[in-house]
Amino acid sequence: MSDTNQPRQITVSEMSPHVHSFGPGENKVTKISAWLIKWIEKSLESGSIKPFDFLPSKGDLAFHIGVSKGTIQNVFRYVEDCGMVESKQRIGTYIKPKYKSIKSEKLTSKRELACEAIKKFMIENNYHTGDCLVSTRKLSRITGISNTTIRMAIGSLVSQNILKKVNNVFIAGRMDFSIEDVKVQTLVEKTAENLKTHILMNYNSGDRLPANFELAKIFNVSVKTIHDSIKLLAKQGILYTRRGQYGTVVTNNSNENSLYHYEKIELKIRHYIAENCNIGSRLPSILTFAEQYEVSAKTVKKALDNLSEEGYITFTRGRYGGTFVTDIPQGVNEAYKWLALSPEYATNIEKLEN
Repeated sequence: MSDTNQPRQITVSEMSPHVHSFGPGENKVTKISAWLIKWIEKSLESGSIKPFDFLPSKGDLAFHIGVSKGTIQNVFRYVEDCGMVESKQRIGTYIKPKYKSIKSEKLTSKRELACEAIKKFMIENNYHTGDCLVSTRKLSRITGISNTTIRMAIGSLVSQNILKKVNNVFIAGRMDFSIEDVKVQTLVEKTAENLKTHILMNYNSGDRLPANFELAKIFNVSVKTIHDSIKLLAKQGILYTRRGQYGTVVTNNSNENSLYHYEKIELKIRHYIAENCNIGSRLPSILTFAEQYEVSAKTVKKALDNLSEEGYITFTRGRYGGTFVTDIPQGVNEAYKWLALSPEYATNIEKLEN
């Protein structure tokens, strides 16, 4: 421990992770998150770390544990939603002082909702022990839940023996379960409601909202939760999302014509990843995308850089290098940096509230 009161960078060697092995179907994010939360609590209690100390970088921790950087990114998001750490762009993730857990507000996670959706699907389709489950991609289309969340839910159902993994496929295990009446909101939905109220009380049509990391401080959630909440409000027409050098640009519609050229290519590549790729898939080269979409390589590079910043892809160098998928976009209408209240929504606030 440092002799000064200055925050320090925690090294992976002092964390001594013991989560290198994972059972069949076991969810890595869940297991690593539980370990990290326990480690932080014990280390704070013993005094080996202190508030404002920085966790190792995602890349260093991923390499040390033996998982992808995307997995560690999801772990950090989960632990941040628990109120234990906070992430600062280009600075790092640090231990929050006197954190207050907000697990009670989370109530129901996306994974839990997906578990119930899969169980309902199995019952409605008269599954019996030993029957093979349909693919995660098909379950995603049927339930409307992202492929990533479906995979996490399947891992949870395997741990409950509701599903079993045999020869790289999942089959029905025990069928003596019941379907819970899951009507509780997820943290994202709860945050979206709180954000909606905040907007109505403090903003007018055309106003620019603070950056996502500032909103995360206001609502004591992760930047990712704010990002997902904004997507919900954008689908409802409450917000328009827009990148731009001068901040928010309020338009009368949110069609593709209002996007910059590189943003259109970014949307196309998002579609490509969602429809054709899995975690770890290698993307075509920049020149291949440039020829396919009839744009310059520079435009494709800028679109890929944005996707990298958002955690969907990573670049590696060397003989076996390239551009690899680290996360699957849940939708193409992702929230961008700058946000504005939709004029149509502002005009009809009283009608919507009544």
